[in-house]
Amino acid sequence: MTLQEAIRKKTFMIMGIVTILYLVFWTVMLNYFPNTSATHGMGDQFRPFAIQMVTKMGFQFSSMLIALLTIILAAGAVASELDSGLIQGIITRPIHRYQYILGKLVGLIILACLYASVLFFSILLIGYWFDLSTITSLTFTQTMKGWLLYLLLPSALVCLTLFGSVYFKTVSNGILVIFIYILGNVGGMVEMIGQYVNSNSIIGTGIFISLVSPFQTIYSTMERVMVPGSELAGTAMAGASLSGSGEPASVWMFVYIAIYMLAFVALAINKFSNKDIT
Repeated sequence: MTLQEAIRKKTFMIMGIVTILYLVFWTVMLNYFPNTSATHGMGDQFRPFAIQMVTKMGFQFSSMLIALLTIILAAGAVASELDSGLIQGIITRPIHRYQYILGKLVGLIILACLYASVLFFSILLIGYWFDLSTITSLTFTQTMKGWLLYLLLPSALVCLTLFGSVYFKTVSNGILVIFIYILGNVGGMVEMIGQYVNSNSIIGTGIFISLVSPFQTIYSTMERVMVPGSELAGTAMAGASLSGSGEPASVWMFVYIAIYMLAFVALAINKFSNKDIT
């Protein structure tokens, strides 16, 4: 899907409106945060914890927003053109079918990453404006590493959703990918519970779920980079939502994620190349 297609389908407008609403919410929350009784009435010991919680919440909900809007953007990338018959006019051009899929892939990733970059740096700028210590203390290396991990989430989702767009109808694909995305959050929670109760079988179940849906692993790693040394805040956030996380991801996990992305792209190309389009 090109930028022109996104604008034509009003996807870009919806993304812009939702993003502005979220950033307004983030700004209002930070505006009132320093003056709340919680940050002043419980002493200096509580304040760093509260700041970490607020920062994690900002990143967590923004990542969920990116994921959902990426799925909306990519769910019908191929399926909608198959349903409308538009694809017949496209494949008659002198391009190979794999080029069509790769073109969709690159266009979607660029668009999703541009959107994610705007949201990521907007959150940082607003946090910096309100002198949020977790933001003002970030180094350049932390910021760049966190940003790249932030971009990896929508990129991985595009690969999965594009694969689904070749196999399923638009709505079915969107629902399925949203379910897989949520499943990753559940996997992080299951793994964390397994660590608490010291159960290898529960930990193994959480790891298996994370292999099926590695998106929470990507987010958790980004969060650890951007808000390091905040295990207590992370535990509290996990207890309040289905976003628990276990041990930090290893390098091999990210090798797996790369294979995961490439595998879905390859499957999408193979399926579309052999698809009977009449």
